[in-house]
Amino acid sequence: MPTGPFKPGDKVPETGIYTASHYQHRLPHEVFAVQGEEFPVCRRCGSRASFSLFQSVAHVDSDQDFSKSTQARKNAAAKAGLPGSD
Repeated sequence: MPTGPFKPGDKVPETGIYTASHYQHRLPHEVFAVQGEEFPVCRRCGSRASFSLFQSVAHVDSDQDFSKSTQARKNAAAKAGLPGSD
């Protein structure tokens, strides 16, 4: 998976934390971006901003212990009194 640099208007390739770099007005800083969305234009330096992947992260709903489908299965198992439903 490419890590950048990406420009405003590019599609975010992977959900995660990106380092946002600006042109002459601000030090680099971290931002969170979601896969499939577009990197935004900076209000001050416009399309001169760039983004590089710092760390990819999974959305909490995609984690097996936190996903809605996992919770639904656990709730159904608890109602049925099945072991492992806690």
